Amino acid sequence: MKTNSNVKTKLSILLCCICLLLNSCSEPAPASKIEDISDLKAEIEIYQSLTDENDNSISVILYDKKGREFGNDSVKITVNGKKAEYKIMQQLYYGKNYDYRAENVPPKNDSYELQVQLSNGKKFFLSRIPSLKLSSSRNIIYRENAPLNQDYSIQWSGLQDVNVLYLSRSVKIQTKEKSNIETFVEQAADTIKIGPSGNYAIKKETFSKPGETLSMMNFEFTAEKDGIVNPQLLKGSSGKIRGYHEERVSFK
Repeated sequence: MKTNSNVKTKLSILLCCICLLLNSCSEPAPASKIEDISDLKAEIEIYQSLTDENDNSISVILYDKKGREFGNDSVKITVNGKKAEYKIMQQLYYGKNYDYRAENVPPKNDSYELQVQLSNGKKFFLSRIPSLKLSSSRNIIYRENAPLNQDYSIQWSGLQDVNVLYLSRSVKIQTKEKSNIETFVEQAADTIKIGPSGNYAIKKETFSKPGETLSMMNFEFTAEKDGIVNPQLLKGSSGKIRGYHEERVSFK
């Protein structure tokens, strides 16, 4: 009994040490150690609706020189003058995400401008990212339900700033065993470079393969742009914006 007790005690101490080690490795540098914009890497992502420019969300993740996510209440980020909310999100086990978020920020001069204020009071330009031009999904002409024995085509026009079509498929898997349960698999999306107007055709021969039959196609007409970031930021910093119209087609 005494031996078992000693083993449990040693295991508990070992687990505590591991926890402390993991926490110390994942914790970012103290805010006082970030003295200049050149001490940071920034990854900025904006989602904006293509039908309402005020329907948007902005996420900023900062990293220190060691590549660890960085965040602190004393470090402020603004988007067109609106303060972003600082959030700490607990991951599985002992990891954490440090994120600055803002939503529903009206563009100014067709752009989103981000600034950062460090804990020492210094303010820096962080990034300027263009807003996306609005368009209507009514300009996408397609059939919502399509037969498997015919070629399929989709047309669009006037989709300003849209430059990528992500085409993904859901297929029904045919199994040898008879069952009342149907199995569907989502396949990786194809990336197709497009313009504001155009059409795309798909041959019926691609709808079926041995063991699988097309069930649904998802068309994501996407506008993607890159912004400019402060050149003094660490290498790998980026500012991106995206928005999309999404349409689905069922096949039978």
